[in-house]
Amino acid sequence: MAGRTGSGGTKMMLRELCRIQTALSEADIARLEQLEQELPVIAELTNADIFIDCFDKSGRTVLVAAQARPAQVGSSVYAEDVVGKTVLREMEPAVYHAVESGLPARDLKAITQEGVTVRQDVVPVRGTDGKVIGVLICEKDISGRLIREKKYDELAREKEEHAGKQLLVAGKTGDVRMREVHHRVKNNLQMIASIMNLQARRSDNQQVRRAFRENTQRVLSIAAIHDILTRGEEGGGVRLLLLLERICREIQAVSGIGSRVRILVEGDDLLISADLASSIALAVNELVTNALEHGYPGDRTGRVTVKAQAGRLFSTIWVEDDGVGYDPMEPRRGSLGLELVTLTARDKLRGDFRIAPDETGTKAYFSFRMPPKED
Repeated sequence: MAGRTGSGGTKMMLRELCRIQTALSEADIARLEQLEQELPVIAELTNADIFIDCFDKSGRTVLVAAQARPAQVGSSVYAEDVVGKTVLREMEPAVYHAVESGLPARDLKAITQEGVTVRQDVVPVRGTDGKVIGVLICEKDISGRLIREKKYDELAREKEEHAGKQLLVAGKTGDVRMREVHHRVKNNLQMIASIMNLQARRSDNQQVRRAFRENTQRVLSIAAIHDILTRGEEGGGVRLLLLLERICREIQAVSGIGSRVRILVEGDDLLISADLASSIALAVNELVTNALEHGYPGDRTGRVTVKAQAGRLFSTIWVEDDGVGYDPMEPRRGSLGLELVTLTARDKLRGDFRIAPDETGTKAYFSFRMPPKED
């Protein structure tokens, strides 16, 4: 398993290990034992290393509870068993995020003890009471692929530099024209948002005002993209963290929630296309607006965190709040927003969308597919 530490010795059985080193109940241990029986089949099917991890008694450190390797010679990344060893958070962020948030994480990079780069897909395992008792992990070696991608990137960069020198003069004229187009689009979108805002103020119907306010924010989130493109600093691309910060500032200003709920943006910065940025902006706008509207009634204070996590094939945007949470089976007004996120993630971003509300707040994420990037 990536990022493991611990001493060598005889391999421990899952039940013995969990009784000694974890706080899991007998029922939860039996659940993991049942899953352990399927690990060899999963490893054979995926031709990858498969693990079950869970928290130790402290509830802060994750350890390896079970391991299975693919039968094909040379397919496993590991020279020895790592059951009973601890997992380093800095080497395997996907594992800790999945076990702490209760949401899957996929296609995230980790580093093994031998220095091998692997790709991890992680899903939470739940007990009979619905709480997370561990995670199931699939790991594949991607070090060879990374080397090939770097070579391809170098060749592509050389061609781009050569072509760029030839088109530099012509490109300057085109850049100016494109910036002017983005500037006009931004102004038009802001005008539309202003008109909808005026209409909202004139209405005495709270539902009408709410609908106008939500659509105003959607239009402004797209206008933010064109405002960034107007600057032309990234050659037609958009910096993801800059986009997220702009959207969150707009939402906080329009929502009227003031400073009692902080919105934080953090994580990996990516350069994305304008088309991709539009879909991401729409999804983030819906999730953050949903968190502010439903998570903090009355004078409740708190924090909403928007986090970008880069992956090799799929990158992920997390939106987490410490609000009141909600019952996902209970019908809610305003569910159009979550439906928009689901459709956007599936049809536009070629990813998926998950949401997990509980007593500590609501955690949601959506993934989006991107071309492989150089490390």
